[in-house]
Amino acid sequence: MVNEPTNKEEYGDDNPGKMIEISGDSIKELEPEGEKKPAEIIPKQTAGDMLLEKTSQPEEKIAEIPKQETSSQGVIFEPKKEEIKDDLEEKEAGSLMKTIRTYKSDVVEEMKKQKSSLTSMVLAEKDKQQKQGKFVPKIKPNKKMFILLGGTFLVLAIGFAGYLFIKPNTGNENQEITIQQTSTLILPNYKREIYVDRVKRDNIITALQKEKAETSIPLGYVIQFFLTTEDKTKSFVIEDEPDYKLLVTAESFFDGIESKIPNSLIRNLGQEFIIGYHSSLGNNPFLILKVKSYNNVFAGMLEWEKTMYRDLSPVFVKDGSKMSLDNNPFKDVVVSNRDVRAILNSAGKIELAYSFPNPETLIITNNETTLQELYRRVTNARLERKD
Repeated sequence: MVNEPTNKEEYGDDNPGKMIEISGDSIKELEPEGEKKPAEIIPKQTAGDMLLEKTSQPEEKIAEIPKQETSSQGVIFEPKKEEIKDDLEEKEAGSLMKTIRTYKSDVVEEMKKQKSSLTSMVLAEKDKQQKQGKFVPKIKPNKKMFILLGGTFLVLAIGFAGYLFIKPNTGNENQEITIQQTSTLILPNYKREIYVDRVKRDNIITALQKEKAETSIPLGYVIQFFLTTEDKTKSFVIEDEPDYKLLVTAESFFDGIESKIPNSLIRNLGQEFIIGYHSSLGNNPFLILKVKSYNNVFAGMLEWEKTMYRDLSPVFVKDGSKMSLDNNPFKDVVVSNRDVRAILNSAGKIELAYSFPNPETLIITNNETTLQELYRRVTNARLERKD
């Protein structure tokens, strides 16, 4: 049997010592051992090899791939591809681990050089993000500030509530204020206010009787009173007078003294009126009223004659008079060329009289002298108003 040549074998041809390599179906001549070393098989560089070259430290070198082994007969055995692949993967993994450890050691060394800490690095990164608008710091509420603001608000609220409680009720400051003017139906020498808390008979009569007893004015002088009461709406004041007050109107006056004046007469009288005293052998009372309609007022006065003397008696009856309060007829008389309706006593003297010095004015008094003085003053006041 003829023996076939093995993997590597010498042939006894013209070139002794010549060797060939049989690999699969290929045959390759090899140089003699003494002249040239067998060639190394260098694998093609992979991505892992490139990463190892870039990340490995200079002193570290990739382990050399094992050289091809040569048998004693001169035949070279090629390492298997699986063994080379496994070996390279082990090298790559080991090199990558060294790379990670090397990066960590570099950071530690840098921190030592700059004497910084992990906290300072985090704060620096936050500052960077805040400048770029990416980091919004959370502001922790200041408890002391909240307590201070809350206490201040509480004190102000209590103070404001106390002010509203203590402050007197002056009404709405934005409300329109009406200024009332006292009557100018005559030109008096004196003018005085009479305040009544309630417009009632006793209050009015008591106040007028007190003024009659206490008032002392020169002979022939006239004093004018204007009655006032409280203004609960805080919207009325009287000219040249302090505080909020209401002028008592003619209707309120007659209603207050509980007179039996006809309603038709009240409706045709103006709200403006004057009550006062004329100094002539004592203080003589008088009443001046504004007339809306002369004919209606004159008719109403004729009807009121039945109770007029009694209604006005607390103020108008003369001291020491013996006249009856009822059943006293009025008679027509003339004073200063003017028609007068009057109650006369047994001596023919006036006890109570009323007259119209002009169609717009009505005078009521209890003596002829006072009536004449009022004629003069009413006329002068009217002329002055026209001017």
